[in-house]
Amino acid sequence: MEKGVFVTGCDTGVGKTVIAGAIAASMKAHGLDVGVMKPVASGAKEIENKLVSGDAVYLRKIIDSTDDDALVNPILLKPPIAPTIAASKAGIPIDIDKILKAYEALTNRHDFVVVEGVGGLMVPIDDTHFVADLARKMDLALVIVTGDYLGAINHTLLTIEYARNRNLRIKGIVINMLKNGDDFVREIEKYSSVPVLGTIPFKENVSVEDCIYGDIVEDFRREIDISKIMRKET
Repeated sequence: MEKGVFVTGCDTGVGKTVIAGAIAASMKAHGLDVGVMKPVASGAKEIENKLVSGDAVYLRKIIDSTDDDALVNPILLKPPIAPTIAASKAGIPIDIDKILKAYEALTNRHDFVVVEGVGGLMVPIDDTHFVADLARKMDLALVIVTGDYLGAINHTLLTIEYARNRNLRIKGIVINMLKNGDDFVREIEKYSSVPVLGTIPFKENVSVEDCIYGDIVEDFRREIDISKIMRKET
């Protein structure tokens, strides 16, 4: 079995957090001890005199995680912009070793860890590392989240091409907020040669900002075979 999975997106706003949370909750319902991680988060908000990442809060709450904030979200930045720019403005260096130590601690505590990246694979983390480098250093296969919007096929194929160039393993694609039906799914599979693990329709009763899950976990478990995410290819 895999030790975890790295959830990345082909664009902003495609629902990485929603899908990462659904994966984690589905694994927990399957009987696994699951941890979650948002290694780097910008756009932190102040709640009760404490800076928090809405994404990290959502991921923790959907599985009732008791792990420390510093493990789940080791790098927290307030400016709602790209991590390297946010870190520069905040005067907080992004320490890759700190991230990897937190990840190691989570893997020692849990059977399976769901890691949600920030933005896409080519988002810079520091002067020498991109999000793709985090996935590689963690030795995690990717679940690529895409949406149903104009340009999604291009963005998805570019993400897959880059992942392959970096020798990253790809579990498959989850198409979130699907509206247009089977033609879109067939085009993605045809040109990517990567399996579509499943599709999730647009859900009005799901909100990361408000920590509302609706029936996303039930939909995910019904539509997507999590054994394909859990199983380690030989």
